[in-house]
Amino acid sequence: MANEVYEAVRTVMAVREYQDREVPEGVLRRVVEAAHLTASASNAQPWHFILVREREALRKLGALIRTGGYTAGAAAAIIVAYEKKNQLAVSDCSRAIQSMILTAWGDGVGSNWAGWVGMENVCREFGLPDSYDVLAVVPLGYPKRKIIGKKRRKPIGEVVSAERFGTPFA
Repeated sequence: MANEVYEAVRTVMAVREYQDREVPEGVLRRVVEAAHLTASASNAQPWHFILVREREALRKLGALIRTGGYTAGAAAAIIVAYEKKNQLAVSDCSRAIQSMILTAWGDGVGSNWAGWVGMENVCREFGLPDSYDVLAVVPLGYPKRKIIGKKRRKPIGEVVSAERFGTPFA
């Protein structure tokens, strides 16, 4: 029996180059809703997501992210902010980011995790209150070229044990 979620996990690749093509509103809504529906510790939902679609705002966003200049070429991006006071917020937001990436991939839309905390310039530019920090930005767009890749992973026996550390996983 096919498992679409597993297939998305198995095949998803980081996408940093995008076609000059809009992502339909329904797909963007589904991606944002996937983040919104993600579980969080004690159901605190210590996050806020900003969907950015305007071309100039995407260019500005790309310029503000040290490791995410390619965001400027995306069709859209989602700024993922978290409540600084919540100790589990980074974990919860990380889960939401993975939900977004897999949901987008299921619709043929590529993405990636861009940036990493401490993006005060993004907070200021996009009007986030001081109680929030930006964990990451998730650019979204149709891949510029067909993504064919083989994931380079350690052998499963090196990273998975059965019952206790060091017991071979078969």
